[in-house]
Amino acid sequence: MKSFKEFLSESVNIAGDFNGNLYIGGSDSQPEPVGESFFADIVWEGKIYRMEVEGSMMSKTQLAEELQSEYPGAIVHNIYPSTNQVSRVKNVQRYQPEKLTWSD
Repeated sequence: MKSFKEFLSESVNIAGDFNGNLYIGGSDSQPEPVGESFFADIVWEGKIYRMEVEGSMMSKTQLAEELQSEYPGAIVHNIYPSTNQVSRVKNVQRYQPEKLTWSD
């Protein structure tokens, strides 16, 4: 049986992704990165859009900087993890407050 000091000296690497995969191991090697997908709510030209974006999850500021070339002046309001695996803008919907719905 291990002593308490031996138990504390062991290292275990735990890694995961937004797709629900959890990797547990005692070695220093990391699994290959898995493509991720996430949703982002942005405001562009006074309208609210929900985008599905492929790639690794990033901060609001990083995503806003990435979007400026295609959507100048876009402001990122929120970012949500997704279960789909993707890495480019796949779907954009505009919020219509008068109908309380999202549309293409």
